[in-house]
Amino acid sequence: MRSRPRPRRQGSELTRTSATGSTTSRTFPRQSTFLIVLITILVAATGCFLDRAEVRFTFDNRTDSLICYYLGPGAAAAGQCDQEIKPLAKTAWRPGCGYGAHPEKLPLAVILTVAEGGRRIYDRTAECRVWQDSDRTFTIEQRGDEFLVTDSLPHDTSSP
Repeated sequence: MRSRPRPRRQGSELTRTSATGSTTSRTFPRQSTFLIVLITILVAATGCFLDRAEVRFTFDNRTDSLICYYLGPGAAAAGQCDQEIKPLAKTAWRPGCGYGAHPEKLPLAVILTVAEGGRRIYDRTAECRVWQDSDRTFTIEQRGDEFLVTDSLPHDTSSP
């Protein structure tokens, strides 16, 4: 009974000896293995970024004042204007809802202040999916010293 030829490894080369005594070899460069691993990691990472839930907000600032937009109370309390909404202009922002199994269920806050003086004129938090299901447009108007911000969310979606 003939035994099957056994492959022998020599470095990054695989050598096989046949029953007739001839040898065949195949080279597997290490660079190919590295590239395959790198491509696999990049594809997986891209899939994670593409899976990110986000909302596209449009701010229609009909006032002469610069407005600041914040995604949370901590940023607003710091008093540094993270995102500016220019006077008499429409501005769009795309905040992310988060990552994970159900990012659409995570809370997303929208806080607006007047840049000069930091007066808070809008503060609302709702699940990301509620924002996604709404019109996502904020209209900012001024009547005298008062600012009026309208949105399309139902009134019972805000959190305390």
